Amino acid sequence: MRTLKNTQIFIYLFILLAYQYTAHAGGFRLPEYTAAGVATANALVADTSRISAIAYNPAIMSVYSPANKQQTSLFSANLIQVQYDTEVSTNSKTTQGTGESTFNIPGLFISERLSDKLSIGLLIHSPFGLETKWPTNTFAPFGGSAALEPELSRIKMYNANVNLGYRLNANTGMAIGVNRYQLLDLRFNSQATAVEGEGVGYGWNAAFITKLDKLTLGLSYRSKVLANATGTAGGVTPIKVDVTFPEMLTIGANYAVSDALTVELDIEHTGWKVYDNLNIRRAADNSTLTLSTNNWKNTLTYRASAQYKIRKHQLLFGYAYDETPQGDDYFSARVPDSDRQLFSVGYQYDFGTYKIETGLMLVKFKDRVVNSSQTYVPANPPNEPNGSTAYNGTYRSNAVVLSVGVSAAF
Repeated sequence: MRTLKNTQIFIYLFILLAYQYTAHAGGFRLPEYTAAGVATANALVADTSRISAIAYNPAIMSVYSPANKQQTSLFSANLIQVQYDTEVSTNSKTTQGTGESTFNIPGLFISERLSDKLSIGLLIHSPFGLETKWPTNTFAPFGGSAALEPELSRIKMYNANVNLGYRLNANTGMAIGVNRYQLLDLRFNSQATAVEGEGVGYGWNAAFITKLDKLTLGLSYRSKVLANATGTAGGVTPIKVDVTFPEMLTIGANYAVSDALTVELDIEHTGWKVYDNLNIRRAADNSTLTLSTNNWKNTLTYRASAQYKIRKHQLLFGYAYDETPQGDDYFSARVPDSDRQLFSVGYQYDFGTYKIETGLMLVKFKDRVVNSSQTYVPANPPNEPNGSTAYNGTYRSNAVVLSVGVSAAF
């Protein structure tokens, strides 16, 4: 149990990094959990060959077999860097977003075999994040009304996920777990007023893995999580807000073409429909302070990967197509989202007891053209101008993701 006892320092490190940095991705989803995930466009839910894939499917820990049968502890630590930029072009000008453009996202997984069939694992990661910031007068229809024009939007959080894995037989395993979402920093600022909060929510997850000769099938499900946050508006008024994070279901098939080459296909369903509105309320009487109507839709992400091994070296490749949950009718510049394609490459070197993994991902966003005819009419209480002419323009984004990780069996 020595390895589990040493996790405290890594958890402290994770919380420190997660509090300082965050990122923006599909909706505000961050699917990159490990360096190998970055290298394979996150197509790992059915990969039983690597420890870092357990972050995507906890059931893998129940069937993973270290080279040395006496090894009972599995470990994976990863650092992912996202470089992200966004801009909007209106009829009169092009404006660059002024939020943070480089983010570091740490991740940690560790497990211990309790018996021949039972394992326990801990995953610390950041599955969601958001950072957009617009300078004043970016959106002309506000006419300089600082009380209404959006400025900083931010979500910083991390998930502590404890799983129990059970090996049904040598080739089949399952896992169940509990998720604790810690919302560290929620910002929903206008140019005149700062709204900030923090909170916590709980959910559950389940996973399954089975190997059928050369074919391996994997499934991972994470429930939606409602985080109840409290904070202040303008540094004075106590507020509360409920943030619902979506459920996620991933299924995948991994096939060993040869001893050297394996390929995988995954499909992920994300239940973004729960992100229907963000209602910031006064704590004193529960009345609405600001309302943002989003009405997002559920989405699918399609992923494919290939891994080619040459002795101690392994080359990794990945591609994914990720749908946006955000329709035109309620488009918000706070999350200027669009469909995207992900192109990934990576490399792994096997030192024996441990492996070093690296990954590079290029994210190609589709330009988002917003041309609404719906005039923004301010209301009381204030309503966000989602889907109105206030946000008309062409939104462009780009992202580069770099990663490095180490995994080991002890």
